[in-house]
Amino acid sequence: MVYSVNSGRMRLILLGVGFLLLFLLNDFSITTPVLASSLAKRPNGVKNSRIVASALSNETLINPGQGWVLYGIPKDQSPKTLSYGSVGYMRYNWSDVEPQEGVYNWPLIDNNLNAWTRVGKKFAFGVMNANSSTPTNKYVTPQWVFKDGAHSVKSGTYDNILQRKGIQYVPVWDDPIFLQKVQDFARALAQRYDGNPDIAFIDIRSYGNWGAQDTNGLPHSVLLTPKGVQDHILIYRNAFKHTQLICPWGSPLYKSIYAWAADQHIGLRRDGIMVESTGSELTLAYGKAPIVFEFYSTYQWLKLKNHWGDAKMLSDVAVGKPSYINLGQWGNDAQVMLAQQPKLVQKMTNMMGYHFVLSSATIPNTITNRQANTISLSWKNSGVSYLYQPASVAVALLDKSNNVVQKQWLPKVNPQTWMPGKTTITSTNVTFAGVHAGTYKLAVGLFAHTTNTNPTYLIGNKGRTSLNWYVISSSAPVK
Repeated sequence: MVYSVNSGRMRLILLGVGFLLLFLLNDFSITTPVLASSLAKRPNGVKNSRIVASALSNETLINPGQGWVLYGIPKDQSPKTLSYGSVGYMRYNWSDVEPQEGVYNWPLIDNNLNAWTRVGKKFAFGVMNANSSTPTNKYVTPQWVFKDGAHSVKSGTYDNILQRKGIQYVPVWDDPIFLQKVQDFARALAQRYDGNPDIAFIDIRSYGNWGAQDTNGLPHSVLLTPKGVQDHILIYRNAFKHTQLICPWGSPLYKSIYAWAADQHIGLRRDGIMVESTGSELTLAYGKAPIVFEFYSTYQWLKLKNHWGDAKMLSDVAVGKPSYINLGQWGNDAQVMLAQQPKLVQKMTNMMGYHFVLSSATIPNTITNRQANTISLSWKNSGVSYLYQPASVAVALLDKSNNVVQKQWLPKVNPQTWMPGKTTITSTNVTFAGVHAGTYKLAVGLFAHTTNTNPTYLIGNKGRTSLNWYVISSSAPVK
């Protein structure tokens, strides 16, 4: 008797055999929207195993490296806006931070940093060298910079949102004396703040009005060449070795420089969303560094001028793939936005950045001490972007009170590679040893660092313990 097998079916058989060998012999992960979902629905070929479906949660998650940005200081916020925010944010005039050369007003920044830390939030900031929103301040770049020989331009500044005009002495952006002073300041700033775990990111705001890398609102100020913009970025990149840097997007003229910056893992931001931009230009950084959205003006101004649209906002998030978005701007704007848009704010909280969900797990029927036990986990990233911070995954056996009996790392599992909108299946051989025979809970946790005692990252599942472990199975026999 002759049996025939069509080529398509034969390819599936061979593919299945290949993955079976991978499961039996190696630790591995795959990312694919179709194959991953099909594998998650059937046993992986490992004997004496079972598939556990994970219950999903609609909980709003506040996670590191992403989320709503709250402008100003905590007392500007309500308990509700604080509950949604991940990061507090401020901008400073250089002349306020360094009023005399080498004399620094660090409490100006420290007080805000400490205030946000006390309410459980990270902090982010930028230091500006021109600011048309403060028309009575003629010297946003300190006057002593010009007295030391840096050239300036007398500019009749204007802010078309606040309807303010003034006179400001704006630096010639590529003047060598000015650049040297900026470099000295950036080094001092880095010496104090680089690597501070309570700082989410620092903007590079040494060029342009508000540091936004354009000269709108600064008449007579001349735009830099792309090389000149790169010089400003390099000053900060060379000073900061640990803290995430964010570069404002100012002009298509600088596209090649922004692409270079993203390759250096410097994030990009656009301070003009909902009016001047959809955020599409920021995708130069997608997969490399965080993207930050800032509205063109306050939420209330956008509504007043008919620039706001819920569908438009959701579309921009899908297009620009931000990790951070401002929840309103200064004053009570966040409170007004949240009061008027509670459903949208909640939806976008779990949409921006990454949002990991454990879809299912294939685990042994019985875990055997001192023996490799294959554990396969099916993950989906339901966010619009990647995780850009370090992350490690561990599984643990918990007792009835959710205390960790033993934890084992999954060394080849890297959440930073989990693609948005895709499912990733990871399979790891895990060996527990010295665990007393009995029935435990099997749990998974995502850590920022392997030195952390408890998991850092929250996922979109039920079964979370008080220490951020997620129970995969409440009945995991060990022998």
